[in-house]
Amino acid sequence: NSARLYLKVKTFNSELQKEVKKATTKLRANNERLQMMADRLAVANDKLRKLDNAKSEFISIASHQLRTPLTAIKGFVSLLLEGSYGKISAEVKRVLNEVYTSNERLIELVEDLLNISRIESGRIEYNFEEVDLKKLCQEIMDTFVIRSKEKHLKLALDLPSDSLPEVLTDRNKIREVISNLVDNALKYTPKGWVKIKVVKIKNDVQISITDTGIGINKKEFPFLFSKFSRGKDINRINVGGTGLGLYVSRKIVEDLHGKIWVESRGENQGATCFVELPIKLKTK
Repeated sequence: NSARLYLKVKTFNSELQKEVKKATTKLRANNERLQMMADRLAVANDKLRKLDNAKSEFISIASHQLRTPLTAIKGFVSLLLEGSYGKISAEVKRVLNEVYTSNERLIELVEDLLNISRIESGRIEYNFEEVDLKKLCQEIMDTFVIRSKEKHLKLALDLPSDSLPEVLTDRNKIREVISNLVDNALKYTPKGWVKIKVVKIKNDVQISITDTGIGINKKEFPFLFSKFSRGKDINRINVGGTGLGLYVSRKIVEDLHGKIWVESRGENQGATCFVELPIKLKTK
């Protein structure tokens, strides 16, 4: 009995060793295949990184090269519209206004591309200073008054009666963000009104831009702040845009330690975009 048991155990151990050796060989082969795949992925990722860097560099160079002539065109068209080169007819003025508007869109596109290039390469610079957001929003509203009147839209500004603490942020960058949001609200509102509101919420100052425009389908919310994202309903109201503004705005607000989001009850229900920035009180 002991001999038979010994033989059985010996046979079992022999078979087990064979299975372990077979499994080890198979595992080693699988590891080698995985390592080969990992090496290939690393090479592919390196190529993609180089292509992405080349793309960003190209966008940066091309945008810089475009900005100078576009700025010159804007200046010369402005002089023509002002009559600096003589009186112009109503028809010529209408055409020049179209040129001016189209040129402005191109300048905005170039600025967005430059911002994307700077953001993605980590070269965007911020100049933090104490900013009065009530005053800043008033200035921004003033720049859009004529635009709102041209579209027969009411533009309102809701400011708290009490003073707000100044916020430590980048004045020009946050102006760019809020201006972009107001521009979007006016752009996507065929009729009704747009309201800019500033309030203090705990340790933040919140700016909201509400409109009575075309609204946002809930299916589009996950993509609102993605690069080149544009709503499916914008074509029916014939507005321009590249889908870069919200992407750039999100990146800037996050770099300024703030939050940005959009709320809408649905299509044709208007929308509200919120920006919250942390309050940094002056130390005495």
